[in-house]
Amino acid sequence: MPKQKKQSKRKPVPRQTRKFQLRVDHPKDAHVLEILNFARSQRREVTIIRESIALYWALENGNLEALFDVFPQYKAQFAPSTAEALRQFMEILRQQQVVQPKQESQSTGQGDPKQIAAPSFAMPVFEDDDQPTLIFNKVTETKNGSSLNFINMSKQLVKK
Repeated sequence: MPKQKKQSKRKPVPRQTRKFQLRVDHPKDAHVLEILNFARSQRREVTIIRESIALYWALENGNLEALFDVFPQYKAQFAPSTAEALRQFMEILRQQQVVQPKQESQSTGQGDPKQIAAPSFAMPVFEDDDQPTLIFNKVTETKNGSSLNFINMSKQLVKK
């Protein structure tokens, strides 16, 4: 008697059963039935249903990456070529260009800077009267000149 292999039993996986019906006289349902029958003959019926529903849901929610993960050969059809992308980018730039009034050129030489139309704005006004004036007497004779400079400046701030 030949030696039989001991097959280890698979651990049971919890499952849920779904039942659905297909219409007999409906062309789309007949096509789906053919696909499912073929998938069953390949032992892939449940896998195809699972993957199909996941892909449909992703596409319905605008996730094209799910399509490209399953069918990478179609990515080129959805992604524009470099030339097409460049053309689209240039078109967007043309649409966004602001028409600027032409200015009289002050010089006619090539390479000279041209004035750019810019809005005018008021220059800031600095009022020094609000801040105390500090007098700095630099001490350089001693070893600790920087420390003395710091202390002298601090004293002036405290007095005012």
